[in-house]
Amino acid sequence: MTTRSGTDRTALVLPTDEGRERPRRSWRLRRWGRLLLPFVLAAASLVAAPGTASAAVPSKFIIEGSGYGHGVGMPQYGAYEMSRRGSSATGILAHYYRNTAAAVKSTDALIDVQVYGPDPYNYAGYGDTAATRVTVRDGGWRLRAGEQTVASGPAGTLGVSTSKGDVVVRTPSGRTIRRERMVLQWAGTPYFNPTAGPATVTIDRAHGSYRYGRLVLSASEGVPNIVNRLRLNTQYLYGLAEMPASWGTAGGQQALRAQAVVARSYAVLKTAQWKAACGCDVVDDVRDQQFSGWKHASGFASEYWRDAVDSTTTSLTSGSVLTYGGRPVATHYYSSSGGRTANTEDVWSSVVPYERSVADPYSKAAPGNTYASWRRGISQARAQDLFGVSWQVASIKVTQKYSSGQARTLVATSPSGVTKTITGKADQIRAKVGAKTNAGNVPSAWFEDIHPG
Repeated sequence: MTTRSGTDRTALVLPTDEGRERPRRSWRLRRWGRLLLPFVLAAASLVAAPGTASAAVPSKFIIEGSGYGHGVGMPQYGAYEMSRRGSSATGILAHYYRNTAAAVKSTDALIDVQVYGPDPYNYAGYGDTAATRVTVRDGGWRLRAGEQTVASGPAGTLGVSTSKGDVVVRTPSGRTIRRERMVLQWAGTPYFNPTAGPATVTIDRAHGSYRYGRLVLSASEGVPNIVNRLRLNTQYLYGLAEMPASWGTAGGQQALRAQAVVARSYAVLKTAQWKAACGCDVVDDVRDQQFSGWKHASGFASEYWRDAVDSTTTSLTSGSVLTYGGRPVATHYYSSSGGRTANTEDVWSSVVPYERSVADPYSKAAPGNTYASWRRGISQARAQDLFGVSWQVASIKVTQKYSSGQARTLVATSPSGVTKTITGKADQIRAKVGAKTNAGNVPSAWFEDIHPG
């Protein structure tokens, strides 16, 4: 890939009639003139150099790219476009996950989703650190400790905090209840007043709302830890906000079904990895899968998503999952590619045999894909910081790419030709470069051009 530079070269023009004006100069003068001419040219080039170097050093660079995400597995916009062109869910899955098959497998009946609390994965920037409030709307509630109901009431807001390893709940009437663990149930569920109109629950600073299941309250690291326990095959999947349900209105129903299969596959494997730190199988965001509960299950065109889930569900304890060699497998997915998906080892480290690089002309062609092309700026100072150099950067080039087209090696060049290289896995390059851009990120490692801004 080449970069566009604005280097100007200044030519030194010597008078052509000097010899005719002085036809009788001696041979010594002519000889010295010939000897001095290279030094005259060199001196002239040195005089011109400051202007030339200045022109060659841009104040910033523009990165032009395509795609959004890590690039491994199924691009959701690609699946959408394949569906629009007539592919089935199984066809979509077979294309993006090589040598796999969708098959009905047994699942756990329930899944535990942390919706508030400290991060169990130790990822920077995630997790909650303070007390919160839980609000029940449109119906009553009760609070259980073991087999005992310790509080109940009409719709209202409960304060939730911790003290010395216990969770502390302050009811709307002003009562304070302290236990190691409590369960909040609400009207319209199998657990409390099932024939009543359904209540809904929200939690301050959580991004979802909840109608299904119940909330398990405990303390973890001095912070309230709140887990939504609900049915895996239906209620949990209904609440996953990983693909726009509205795609079902525009030819994307098969993409929604493919998404339901891979989402269930991921959840099935996670239920075998229950985490004591949070008392959960998964968390409710991109560290696992984006779960917003009733907020998504009742949102615009949600009936298309629920239909996709139902069409891949056979019972409360079985449903369609993605298999490789007959066994359920973890499935990665993301928004869109830059034209070809990635091999796992090119993005992270391990080789995953069913997540191989395949052609993806569909992501860029999908309607509504705002990341079919994108631009990011990086200043001269940040470019120097990116490469760890003290000299000015005249150009940045992608000199090596992975089979997916994602950047592998970048080379910075100074006006005098000095170079510095950075190389790494696609996600490392994405993170390093993204941190230095004016936006603080790049959507993907599919860099199509880097040029002066």
